This record gives sequence, structure tokens and C-alpha cells, in this order.
Amino acid sequence: MCFKKIWNWLYGNGEENNDPLPELTDNSVIIIACGNYPGTANDLSGPPNDFVDFEKKIKSLFPQYIFRKFLNEQSTRHRLLIELRAVVTRMIPGDLLVFIMDTCFSETNTRGPLPDNIIQSRVFHNPKYPKHKRNVNRVLSPNSDGLHYISMSACRDREGAADAWFNGRANGAYTYALLQTIEKGITWSELDYREMEKLLELGFPQVCTIEGPSELINKKIFEGTVYCFYISSHGSHVYDVSGDEPDNQDEGPYLYDGMVLDDEISNILRNIPA
Repeated sequence: MCFKKIWNWLYGNGEENNDPLPELTDNSVIIIACGNYPGTANDLSGPPNDFVDFEKKIKSLFPQYIFRKFLNEQSTRHRLLIELRAVVTRMIPGDLLVFIMDTCFSETNTRGPLPDNIIQSRVFHNPKYPKHKRNVNRVLSPNSDGLHYISMSACRDREGAADAWFNGRANGAYTYALLQTIEKGITWSELDYREMEKLLELGFPQVCTIEGPSELINKKIFEGTVYCFYISSHGSHVYDVSGDEPDNQDEGPYLYDGMVLDDEISNILRNIPA
């Protein structure tokens, strides 16, 4: 392995991922991370390191998983949707789909006093879109439609997800808390609780959330057939295009080439077999 590859593996300096893409299997983690937003002043320092750290930690605990990884220019709208369709198509009853999203669906991260190590919020504001007083994250709503998956998010609907420095290195605060607290044998619900405690200990006001039926969130993490989507990027919002949002806006992750609407994601998730 050349020195450059060793350096990138250790420190996640933002170089694009050129590893061969493994085939999708029953136990797959799809990592989609974007810190590079060309032509804007909205680059994020954390996602390239999140990209490296998340895979390394999960592999150490659950070596049976394969990773399909997409960084920066590879983390496109099309890629997220095509990966999601492929996963849902191969799922059978009893399989579990988990979203872990270190993105921001809010308008501000100034809800309270913030640690001095914050770099910036992970919200991407459309300059043509006036700021609302409130955003509601409806990208993933398993309880409202009786769908069978778990959604774990970095923050509540009115909050921001922070990019921050930890020991001289950038990460998403939520990702850092997750990787500091995850261990084999705990449930998804316990993981969410541990993450929240860690965020509070570190001084971050964002409140992470977990949504899903109780029989799913109380399963042990990464046991059985699990497909996991880990997304580290900006989040954004636009006017509601389908008329189904109480706050008249759609939210979603903002990737290299733009935003993925919650409606686009939800339409695919409706096909998960019960």
C-alpha cells in the first residue's frame, strides 16, 4: 500500500474513494458522505473523516458486513436513490433497514450555548428560499405509515447537527458520539440513549432521535439481516412539491449535486415487505 493510501486510511483527508465496489449482500452498509460542495462556501470538514471512522469502527465490531462507500463527488442524488431501491428490492420479511443520518434539517444551531469547538452547522440554506420559523423532519416517518425500518437522526426538527473538532480532528458531533458509545450486544434504542448522553457530556445541545416500531428499535444492533444507510452531509429544505407537508416544505440530505427530497425516499421505502 502506498504512503498516500495509508495516510488517507488513517486520517480521512477527503480524497475520493476509488476502491472497487463490492456486490450488495444481505449484510451491507452503504456509506454516503459529502463534505465537498463545489462553487459554494458550504464545505464541511467532518464528513470525509466520518466516512473513514464509521467503516473502521463497524468493521471492528461486525466483520461480516460489507461496505459500499461513496464520498464527495460519488455521493450523488442518483447514487442514494439507486442504492436504496436495490436494497428494498432484495429485502424479505424479517430483514431490517436502518438509517443513521448525521445531517441537519433545521434552520439554526443557536438554540443554546454551544461548545467552542464547533466548526459549523450541517444545514445548507437555499438563498432563494426564505427561512421559516420551524422545520419538521419528515424524511423518515416509520410510525406514521406503519413502515418497517429504523431512522436514527443527529438532531430534532428545530435543531442543527454540528461539525466540530475532537482532538484536533474534524467529525460530525453525532458521529463522534456514536462511535464513542457503540458496542456489540446493545439495542438500537440503547445506542440512541448512549449517544444522547455523550452529546450532553460534550456540551452539544442537539438532541438525537430514533424512530421505528418498538419491536425493531429493541433489537440488538447489526444482528440478523440488516441493511444500514449511513449518511454524513448537509441537510436542506425546499417548498413542498406534493402538498403533503404541514409546514409547506420538504427536507432531505443535501449531497454533492443537490438535495434528495423526503418524498423521493419515502416512495421507495413504502415497498419494504412487511
